[in-house]
Amino acid sequence: MTLTLVITARRCHAYFLSHSIGLKTNMLLNQTLGKSDTSGRLVKWATGLSEYDIVYLPRTTIKAQVLADFVSKMAGASIEDTSKVEKWLLHVDGFSTTQGSGARIVISSPYGEDLEFAVNFRFKASNNEVRYEALVIGIRMAHK
Repeated sequence: MTLTLVITARRCHAYFLSHSIGLKTNMLLNQTLGKSDTSGRLVKWATGLSEYDIVYLPRTTIKAQVLADFVSKMAGASIEDTSKVEKWLLHVDGFSTTQGSGARIVISSPYGEDLEFAVNFRFKASNNEVRYEALVIGIRMAHK
């Protein structure tokens, strides 16, 4: 944790100099860095951090009731019963060769209709990349 603070202070030097920094942590960094019997590296870090106005604050805990209230508020009546929703299926098959890559996309409706698409990509890609691209295109087509 101390090393992270030191690295951040070095990268954001101008911000640390011009503002007071509040660091919320469960660790006792202030006491650890202030001890006289700490190792050489920690003393060096503590000296480097002493030029900044860093205030160590205790991290507050979330009360269980607040979390329960949040869950009940977000759940609400907006949740649909998905068991009655008719499902569409998306099948994707991609290929990649030295000449190029492409994919076949089939969207099947719950009524037995199939929509077939063939896609040729204008870039070389591995089989996994082609399948991923075909999946993205299939989702976009199904969304329309």
